[in-house]
Amino acid sequence: MDEYNEKDEFDRWHRALRLHRLDTRRVTAARIAGPGFLALLRLALFAYTLTVWISAIVYDAQHGAMSGHFAYFTYLCYTGLVAYFASALVHTASACRGRATFTRMPRALRLLHWLLFESVLVYAVVVSVLFWAVLYDAQAYAGGRHRWLNASVHAGNVAGIMVDAAAGGMTLSGHWSHVLALEAVALAYVALAYVNRAANGWFVYGFLDYERLGWRVLGIIVGLLAALAVVYYALPTISR
Repeated sequence: MDEYNEKDEFDRWHRALRLHRLDTRRVTAARIAGPGFLALLRLALFAYTLTVWISAIVYDAQHGAMSGHFAYFTYLCYTGLVAYFASALVHTASACRGRATFTRMPRALRLLHWLLFESVLVYAVVVSVLFWAVLYDAQAYAGGRHRWLNASVHAGNVAGIMVDAAAGGMTLSGHWSHVLALEAVALAYVALAYVNRAANGWFVYGFLDYERLGWRVLGIIVGLLAALAVVYYALPTISR
């Protein structure tokens, strides 16, 4: 009886979080060529994003801006991108050697890998559109190195994860619980941004400045959360 109840509980948990819809073969499957090609592609993507991630840290450290580096949602998301490519590369390389490392992981870690992919994809689109449409100021990016870093974290991020999604087999769940998880993380970041304001005296993004914008900030936050959901469900070719 105990064994049956434990299995029944597992099945409910599994289905509630839509893990039953994740074909574990998709984690290392390739839509283009074979798993060897996908492993090489993910190695290249990981190497490039890691180079950009380190270069951005070095650049800000050299210009005295390292204290606020990870206060920006852009760099937190880019860190997630590097982490996803690293994880995907490990699992793909293991599959090429005949080892199923992903299926051996606890179900919670499998869910986190899936959510990491979804967050990287959705946040990359939202961050990049918001940056180029609202925040971009050409005069603020002087020098080729700075422009390369800016293009990499605000355009290369989308290109990289789209290439991975097109070549690999990962999908979006399409379930509301996953969208809710992404929006909860976004709200946690908003809270972090206000902690930064209280601790360091400056707003990470001007559109979060309630002292200047008042109650309009609430509308902006709600609008961004809605945009996350719209982007999530507007990627039908990847969510299938």
